[in-house]
Amino acid sequence: MSFLLTRQRMLDDLARFIKPALLIETPAEVDPALPVPAQWVAILHDQRQGRKLALGAYWHEVAARMPAVLDFLHTFAKPSVVLVEHSKAVSLLYPFMAKGVRHFYRGHPALRAVPAQFQAVWPRIPAQLRDFYMHIHNGWTFLSANSMGPLPVEDWAFLSDDRFDIDDDTAASMPCDISKVLTVLHNGGGDYLCLDFSAPDGVATGLIWWHEEPDTPEVVDFWAYLDAWISIHVDDADSVDMCGGNGGTAGG
Repeated sequence: MSFLLTRQRMLDDLARFIKPALLIETPAEVDPALPVPAQWVAILHDQRQGRKLALGAYWHEVAARMPAVLDFLHTFAKPSVVLVEHSKAVSLLYPFMAKGVRHFYRGHPALRAVPAQFQAVWPRIPAQLRDFYMHIHNGWTFLSANSMGPLPVEDWAFLSDDRFDIDDDTAASMPCDISKVLTVLHNGGGDYLCLDFSAPDGVATGLIWWHEEPDTPEVVDFWAYLDAWISIHVDDADSVDMCGGNGGTAGG
């Protein structure tokens, strides 16, 4: 089934969750005064020619670690658009259809510097995850819930944060130090994929904190679960043909 992705339809959908000011679909529409990354402009230009080469190059640094995500980008994601909010903040939207309903993944501009609160642990974060945040997106999540993808660093938190409501007895029974377990992705249902810095040195390890079993976190392969959780979320996405009938990009 083909769906016409016009500006107005997308703006109407987005307005349920945020306050969009403008959508940019072509390089010619990019205001030089806006902080739109050059790579995003290249993606807009490339997809106007019915290609996703620039998109593939943009994600190249993590492609080997996120095969299901790359399949989603090339098979299911419709042409990207740049969202401008009233604050002039920009983000790159990845629209897709699932069972006839339009959804969006949103990627924020890459970090310009490591946030002060995470500088101490930054060298122990997996290298390709650091690359993702410094060169691709500071967070890439399902827009309506800010979930099912790597969270923006401003939404990272340690399990010792009050929001997780882990009492002292539960914390004492856990096989990790909750003040050293950093949540970096949530599934929208209360569960988190984390990085565990409990060991004195070395690269942080993957851990899932299940909110219904808070005292029994599960040690996991971080990249495998990150890719799998996103894959499950977009499993119902409808495929799209970039070269024939993706709906075009004319404003509506």
